[in-house]
Amino acid sequence: MRKFNNKLFALKTASIIKKKGYAVIPNLISKRLCFRLIKILEFNSKKYQKLFASPGNVKKSQLQNKSNERIVANLHNKNLVFFKIFEHPVVLKVLDILLKEGSYNDNEPYYLNNISARTPVKGSPPQQLHIDGGLPGVNYFLRANALWCLNDFSKKNGCTVVMPDSHKRKDYPNDKIKYKNLKNIYAKAGSVIIFGGNLWHGGSSKTNNSPRWAVILGYARWWIKPSFDFMQNTPIHIYNKLKDSRKKLLGFNLIPPKDEFTRVRRISDFCEVPQNYKLPTK
Repeated sequence: MRKFNNKLFALKTASIIKKKGYAVIPNLISKRLCFRLIKILEFNSKKYQKLFASPGNVKKSQLQNKSNERIVANLHNKNLVFFKIFEHPVVLKVLDILLKEGSYNDNEPYYLNNISARTPVKGSPPQQLHIDGGLPGVNYFLRANALWCLNDFSKKNGCTVVMPDSHKRKDYPNDKIKYKNLKNIYAKAGSVIIFGGNLWHGGSSKTNNSPRWAVILGYARWWIKPSFDFMQNTPIHIYNKLKDSRKKLLGFNLIPPKDEFTRVRRISDFCEVPQNYKLPTK
């Protein structure tokens, strides 16, 4: 793995992301850790994917349709080893710049609000270009993603596709248009792609059978809703093993108070205790 001057490297990387919308940091975690995480993802994909809720009436080309991929969501309640990448110091140093800038004293918190992994299956068409930020054209980064490559990303296995500089645009991608100036990101296992939530991105088509697992971590400013309710889907035995810093990374100190008699501030000095939860067994 690489060694860094974290502060200087973070400043340079954040500057690249502000300009282009993304940056690739190669060789940030070991191949051994990649293999370990893939093994956990394969196990959980087989165990839980058939139990997923239906996305409803969606078209095959829509992002909500998961028939062309295998996914694992809410990795925090599957295995604590994922915190090795959730809280990777190099990534968090970059996010400290991107996601605190413009807040009060440039120091309001952000948290991990989306935690998932995916691998497309052979024959998967190109993924629809999209943004994750929710509101194009804003002055600051409201959300940023860290996409961890657990397998090599190649032309044939469904690599990530981006449109450089598109995070500055004020419109949304149109899935009926074939855009030019798209860039395929080929990266080795152990690399991480950090990009702004408003960068136009997607996945390329997959033409081979080799796995292409990626862990997609979305970090957002403290007042943005999470993709899932961690207060209701974190088993208490997992919660009890978490250090305060990990609880805060999941936003357990950002839960709205029940009423004015309980607490009056949204950002709390302590972490709330989640409801008791068990993963489904069938």
